[in-house]
Amino acid sequence: MDTVQANIEKSARIADIAIKIVWVLLWLVIVILAGVFFLTILIYCVEGPDGFSVFITTENVLEVFGSMILPDGVSPFEMFLRAAAVFCASTISYLVLLAAMLRSMGKIFSEIRQTLLPFTTANAQRMKKASIYMALLSVVPCLIGVAGNAVLNVQVDPLPLSLELLLAAAVLYCLAHIFEYGVLLQQQADETL
Repeated sequence: MDTVQANIEKSARIADIAIKIVWVLLWLVIVILAGVFFLTILIYCVEGPDGFSVFITTENVLEVFGSMILPDGVSPFEMFLRAAAVFCASTISYLVLLAAMLRSMGKIFSEIRQTLLPFTTANAQRMKKASIYMALLSVVPCLIGVAGNAVLNVQVDPLPLSLELLLAAAVLYCLAHIFEYGVLLQQQADETL
């Protein structure tokens, strides 16, 4: 029994540390992505559209974003900013939801490491929360991309709707119910002893 508990503690520690590292790296990417976007806007506010005319031309915008049609009166840089806004909003929403899901999963491994008990009510609740984040992760970035394209009149390919991730969220939610049942069985076993 001691070997099993030692293996559980070791596995939970490794998973907890790995998830914390990935969580920190995700937030670093989010900050860098948002910073670059807002720095671009700041430079545009200071320099105006002429400050970017050397780098962003109609050909460059079409090369980056494919068969985009520039409406009359819209500069290539303005279209680039619109497309970048849709891309950033969709990507940042994806990364934030991924970080939230990983945080919930990290708390599960952290508690397992401390208590050596996987079947707790708190872990079941955290699994449900992670499954909800996972379901949102499969849908929200796609919806933001579609809505952003419609509102800003650009044609950027949105992040795809992930049916696999939605199915994985449903499976994780079911596993959370299995964990709740495991809590009940563990309580009954403890009362019997």
